[in-house]
Amino acid sequence: MKKLYFLFTISFLVLISSCQKVIDLEVTDTEPKLVIEAKYDAVKEEVFVRLSKSINVFSNDGYTTLTGASVEITDGNGVVTPLVDQADGTYLLENYSPIYSAEYAMKVTVDGETYEASDVLQPVVPLDSLTTEFQPQTPFFDAGYVVYMNVTDPVGDNYYRAIKKINGEYKRELGDQFMFDDDFTEGNIQKVPLFSELYQVGDTVQIDLLSYSEKSYTYFSELRAIAGGGSSSAAPANPTSYWSKECLGHFSVFGYDTKVIVIEE
Repeated sequence: MKKLYFLFTISFLVLISSCQKVIDLEVTDTEPKLVIEAKYDAVKEEVFVRLSKSINVFSNDGYTTLTGASVEITDGNGVVTPLVDQADGTYLLENYSPIYSAEYAMKVTVDGETYEASDVLQPVVPLDSLTTEFQPQTPFFDAGYVVYMNVTDPVGDNYYRAIKKINGEYKRELGDQFMFDDDFTEGNIQKVPLFSELYQVGDTVQIDLLSYSEKSYTYFSELRAIAGGGSSSAAPANPTSYWSKECLGHFSVFGYDTKVIVIEE
């Protein structure tokens, strides 16, 4: 999956005009902010956290990773389990069995400050199948096959993210990030097209359909919109943070179902 990091906000960026005139802008340095990227992949049964600090716009320094922190996760039964410091800014917990529909809490203590966040592990919505439809060549597009995800949407609010793996390689470009909810198909069968590209005979297409909480769906939707220039702001912003104290990043817990199809005539 494509990882997008928004570690600072720039007031405005001006390019050199055609007459080669340079416009100087004053960009104020800010104190580096803590970045907490935390996730629980319930299918892999793995909890992963990365701690770092943001950098200023024109800094030549790399991102600072943070070791020696206390990182722990609490499950829906109140059982606290620590993560293991990997000595490179990451913290790991493996073989961590999921409790679906339960709330998980993450607690990170670094430099004497404690940051907390929580998320709910939604039941996995299965992919019924993947199907294809052939699209003939047009003046604007080559011929190829569109892949459709067929999903029976359960009753209740559901939020999804589809991740593609094509011929053994995960697609990580912004346009490959696909998110949708069930606002218009509550409790019905959805046939969802993946229009970002057309596939050819012999291609192998794998789709991981993630089931998110509304909180995680909102965060990653904002992240995608900002990365794609969808924000109405004149400058990039940061997505909503759900940590108890000011920092960047997010804590998400999720499961997913996977289906594979080989394109045939």
